[in-house]
Amino acid sequence: KGKGKGKGKGKAPLGPPDSVIEAGETLHECEDQLVCKCVLDQTVPYFNGRIFLENKEQIGQVDEILGPINNFMFSVKMKEGMQAGSFKKGSKVWIDPNQTLPMQRFLPDLAISKPSESGKGKGKAKGKGKGKGKG
Repeated sequence: KGKGKGKGKGKAPLGPPDSVIEAGETLHECEDQLVCKCVLDQTVPYFNGRIFLENKEQIGQVDEILGPINNFMFSVKMKEGMQAGSFKKGSKVWIDPNQTLPMQRFLPDLAISKPSESGKGKGKAKGKGKGKGKG
């Protein structure tokens, strides 16, 4: 029930999360954004996921995710008043652990293909039935 609520309402500022986990290390500035190498283990940050300093001060939001899936980076659209150029290379950035997705969502998986095989079986049965109806 609660998942659908909040849509259409004004953007109320969210407070700091209960905890943050290390999300990445800064690489460089690009077009007023901060490019970071992701250090999350088996998770991927949400698009628009809030990015913080270790003290839970929000610095911006995830804008783009780029690079190979086993060594990807993300860009951070800086919050008003924050300058991407003020971060030194190798600085750590943090994310709310509730704003990450499991890496498995982005990988092909054998467990996922098994249900689709049973789905194909159902599809064939439907196909046969449709064929009989046409004849």
